[in-house]
Amino acid sequence: MAQIQGEDYWFTVDPILDLQLGKDTDADFGTTYNNTRGLYIQGGLGSKLSFSASVFESQGRFAQYYNQYAESLKAFGPDPAIIPGRGIAKRFKEDAYDYPAAEAYLSYTPAKFLNVQFGHGKQFIGDGYRSLLQSDVASPYPFLKLNTTFWKIKYTNTWTWLKDVRDAAVVDKAFRTKYIANHYLSWNVSKRFNLGLFESVIWENTNDRGFDINYLNPLIFFRAIEFETGQGAGNAILGASGKYKLSDNANVYGQFILDEFSLNDVTGGNKSYKNKFGFQLGAKYYNAFKVKNLMLQAEYNQVRPYTYSHNTIVLNYAHNNQPMAHLWGANFRELVLIGRYQKDRWFGEAKLVTGIRGFDVNDGTDNFSYGGDVYQDYNDRPFDTGVTIGQGIKTTSVNASAQLGYLVNPASNLKAFVNLSYRNFNPEAQTASVYNNSTVWINFGIRTDLFNWYFDL
Repeated sequence: MAQIQGEDYWFTVDPILDLQLGKDTDADFGTTYNNTRGLYIQGGLGSKLSFSASVFESQGRFAQYYNQYAESLKAFGPDPAIIPGRGIAKRFKEDAYDYPAAEAYLSYTPAKFLNVQFGHGKQFIGDGYRSLLQSDVASPYPFLKLNTTFWKIKYTNTWTWLKDVRDAAVVDKAFRTKYIANHYLSWNVSKRFNLGLFESVIWENTNDRGFDINYLNPLIFFRAIEFETGQGAGNAILGASGKYKLSDNANVYGQFILDEFSLNDVTGGNKSYKNKFGFQLGAKYYNAFKVKNLMLQAEYNQVRPYTYSHNTIVLNYAHNNQPMAHLWGANFRELVLIGRYQKDRWFGEAKLVTGIRGFDVNDGTDNFSYGGDVYQDYNDRPFDTGVTIGQGIKTTSVNASAQLGYLVNPASNLKAFVNLSYRNFNPEAQTASVYNNSTVWINFGIRTDLFNWYFDL
């Protein structure tokens, strides 16, 4: 919209729009809608300092299942919901939400091999539609990130400040603060193969501990530091990723996440709760079948019960009542199929997400944790062995969507679109929070497409 450029500086300002109107066949209200207005500002000072900022003011009412999920994430206090991926929402009129949001960062590159970023936003690690290491499904948060690049290696250190906003975690009516420090080393082993190593540690601001300077250590590994500060002082997670280029148009990728592991229990075959891990396998095919700009993707994700959870109230891998990794938390198997095609400025997308999940019963007589909700204490489990994916209320879900659109402005990624989605949620038993649902949601609009938004709950 506007651009200013000088010898040692530049600035750009663009409007942000996300205007949608739709209909949910399962809803007991009229139309669904979203009304987002905002500004997207970018700039640079000299050759080493740059910045980006986006500010959103939004009101919206979504499909019924999504509204109910947003209200299930409610934080302590009077506000009725947390809009997934955006933040705490106030009530707007009688049945809609007002949810402002902002993301921004400063980027400084003091040397060719080093970049430092400080901001408020989200991170994503991996090559898939989902990430089991760190994903962008939660609300934005403050972060400090160091990227070091040399030889065939990129090494990323990230420190984040997170909030636990549940009633049970609030202290003196204030949200409790916790921190995450991540290391991610990406190594191009060859021209075709990339290997990544990941580690993360979560600790809380308790007993005046604050931000523990021990975890400013930029070098891998955190385990030694955890032993020095006390094993109960934090929650450590390890992971790995890989990507192999089959050809110029095809690659396969994967991830492995390890929260806890007992070799004796694995070899004994008793399916212990201690074996908390998950993995991802996927493939992408570009210009598929020699059709230019056709991309096909298939991905399988699986995470065992109790992964990402902890026995201390806030040391779970989550923020603002949302997981920091996979949208579904844990205790699931999932298959994702995606096809995307673009011709000139026209584009289309078809997506299928289907899987099996296990939910807690919470009926007053059975209040055990079955391992799907990462906020639950894993010591509240019903049994130590025989732990399997889908335990609890076993639920099959199908999310299918098709989208057709036109790229109005490539510079700001402004798109006009129409989207049709189908959701079927079928639990073996129904409770107040887990119930059978089948709906078709159609909506259309115009959107500045700057971030991912996940509706495949």
